Amino acid sequence: MAAWVHDEGMAQGSRPRQEDDYGVFELPPELEAGDLLLVLADGMGGERGGARASTLAIRVFVETYDMVPGATIPERLERTLAHVNERMAWEAATDPDGLHGMGCTLLAVVLAPEGLYWISVGDSPLWLWRAGRLYRLNQDHAYRSILAQRVHEGEMSADDAAHHPDRNALISAVTGHEMELVDLPHQAHALERDDQILLASDGMLTLNEAEISGVLSSVRRGESPCQRLLTEIAGRQRPHQDNITVLWAQSAAFRFAPWWRRLGRWWQGSAPSRPASGTDQPAG
Repeated sequence: MAAWVHDEGMAQGSRPRQEDDYGVFELPPELEAGDLLLVLADGMGGERGGARASTLAIRVFVETYDMVPGATIPERLERTLAHVNERMAWEAATDPDGLHGMGCTLLAVVLAPEGLYWISVGDSPLWLWRAGRLYRLNQDHAYRSILAQRVHEGEMSADDAAHHPDRNALISAVTGHEMELVDLPHQAHALERDDQILLASDGMLTLNEAEISGVLSSVRRGESPCQRLLTEIAGRQRPHQDNITVLWAQSAAFRFAPWWRRLGRWWQGSAPSRPASGTDQPAG
C-alpha cells in the first residue's frame, strides 16, 4: 500500500452556517479499491437542507464505498454515488416542505498506486499541481462553464459572462433526482513525483488558479497547505465569502523522510499513518 500525506481545512467565511462537509479515510488493503479516499460535499437547500445534505452525502458515501460491489474503482465510485443519491431522495421525502431543494455537490477522489480516480457532480473543483502549475481535472457543472464556451465561440464578451446573474447556478447536483451530469473517468490519471492534489468547495474560487498555485509553491516543509490557502482567502475580506473547504494530498515517498529512512522503507515497506476525518468522523 502506498503512503500518502494529506491535509484538511475548513472556514465558514461570512455565511451564517457551515454547509460544507468532508472526510479523508485510509482504505483497508484487503478491499483492493485504492489506498486513500477523499470526499467533499457543498450543501444547498436553505437553513435546514444544506448542512444536512452534505453531512448525509459524506456519511453514506464512506459507508457504502467499503461495501458496494465493483470490479473496478470507477464502478465502485459510480455505484456508491447512485446509493448516495437514493438516500438523498429518501431523506428529502421525510420533510417535503422543510427540505425542499435539499442537495449538494459531491467530489470523491481515490488515490491508488496506479494514480488518481475521481467522480464528481457539481462545481467543487479538483486540481492537480505539477511543476509549479495548477491544472483543473474535473468538469465544472455550473452555468459559468456554458458561458465560458459561449465566450470562446465569440457569442458573448468575457465581461458579460463574468457579470451574468446565473453564472454560479448549478446545472447538476446530488438532489435525489436524476443527475444531469456526472464526471467519471474510467482510467486512472497517472501521477508523477512531487504532484499535489487539491479538492475544494467553490468558496476557494475567491482565489484564481495562478494565486492558488503561488500559495502552493511557497509552502515550506512543516507548514499546512490548507491553512495557508484559508489565510490567503481570509485576507481578501470579501463581504459575502462562501464556506470554504480544502483537502490536499501528495505521495509521501521522497517528501519528508531523509534518504536513509527512505531506503529502509524500500527494503521493509512502510506502515500507513492513522486516518483523518471530517466533521462527522465516520469510520472508514
